[in-house]
Amino acid sequence: MWAAILNTLSIVVFLLNRQYQNTWLLYVGNLLFSAVVLIGVFRGYHRVHDSASVRSSTMMGIKITIYGILLAILMCVVVLVINSIFTGLNDRSEPAQSGRGDVLFIILSSTIAINAILGALAAVIGATVVKKNQKTEAGKTLY
Repeated sequence: MWAAILNTLSIVVFLLNRQYQNTWLLYVGNLLFSAVVLIGVFRGYHRVHDSASVRSSTMMGIKITIYGILLAILMCVVVLVINSIFTGLNDRSEPAQSGRGDVLFIILSSTIAINAILGALAAVIGATVVKKNQKTEAGKTLY
């Protein structure tokens, strides 16, 4: 839930800024989304008393990512509908070079694709980092 809220806040700031070439605002939301997934994997691992496997921790992060993306899409659509009511997404008075025409595509692709990639990456990295007593194939401890 927090991942979707932080991602949506960056979308709101992006839309209120009205300088649509500043897509870095959306990337900040994507980084916050992946940070919440990473923290969720850490907390979930410690909640099961540090005994979860890498596979179950990764799946926990993937589930957090999927649920976060679904909620973020829902919140994103609500924000875009509210924005289009007040300003209109296809304002013909602005030239095409202002980036206004691709706003819907940029926001939705950032919400879906980039969050999916960064969330899955955070899940895998978080699961491998937090796992204690990792061993090699020969049974030796890695550290």
